[in-house]
Amino acid sequence: MFVSGSSYSGQHRYGTIVSKKPIQLTWQTFRRCIPQAFHCSASGQPFWSMTIQENRLNQSNNELYLRWFQFLTFTPIFHINEKQISSFGRPGSEFYENVLKSIHLRYQLIPYIYSFVGQIRLNGSMLMRPIAFDYPNDRNTFDLIDQYLFGSAFLVCPVTKATVQCRSVYLPSGNQWFDFWNETFYDGQQTISVYSPLNIIPLFVKAGSIIPMTQSMQYVDQIVDAPYQIRIYRGNSTQFTIYEDAGDNYEYENGQFSLIDLIWNENRSELTISDRRGSFPQLIQQRDFHLICISKQRRITKTIRYSGKQIQLSF
Repeated sequence: MFVSGSSYSGQHRYGTIVSKKPIQLTWQTFRRCIPQAFHCSASGQPFWSMTIQENRLNQSNNELYLRWFQFLTFTPIFHINEKQISSFGRPGSEFYENVLKSIHLRYQLIPYIYSFVGQIRLNGSMLMRPIAFDYPNDRNTFDLIDQYLFGSAFLVCPVTKATVQCRSVYLPSGNQWFDFWNETFYDGQQTISVYSPLNIIPLFVKAGSIIPMTQSMQYVDQIVDAPYQIRIYRGNSTQFTIYEDAGDNYEYENGQFSLIDLIWNENRSELTISDRRGSFPQLIQQRDFHLICISKQRRITKTIRYSGKQIQLSF
């Protein structure tokens, strides 16, 4: 892995991660970093990152650091320069607990994120991208520079101003949306005011999405056979492919990886989990799947044991 502080056209050929450090830790700099990130991805460089150091901030800037940290949780590469969580204060303090919340969420989303990283290699897709890429017929998305898409499901809307409790969010047309935190349902093509205290980054999920998640860990393979939580956000038929490999070598280049298709049929209220395709020596042959089907009206949950063979479930 190569990490570079600079970037130029064609650099993506070398698998380089672009990692930036802000020149000034200010709200204005923070606002500029968001379009820089998704424009970098749109130019063919999918692995963008940024590092900020908590010790360069003072107590009065804790809010800025937290909001920046929430944004970085939804970037392709997530890393910080602090060696331990105690750098963020004492357990129980607002700053500490809210930073910890973002760290837990990032680890929970590893199956979703890693699957998209696999698709970057297999299909040349993008994890982080401008909203207009997916909604070219909605002119209201063309000038959005403080919202972006993260994978196929998430609309991420960082808070970029100090001491605010709400921010405006534009929900693109052609889809309906769920608030990730409380599962409130919204129609698209409207601007809404979203309550966003310090512990909340406004985050929406497109209706017709599947999000595989896992439990929070201290490192990504601490519990190799941890259950997957599969969230289905109803609204349209959809598909998601879970990608897995060893995670610590280059044998995926020789075909050592596996794929599991999750196919949701909206009309039949049916989820098909496909036969597993592919293998690698460290593959977990059986895993519990906790399924959560989320609609405008309710949640339905089921648990199954997946062993690599096709399963169909009705909700």
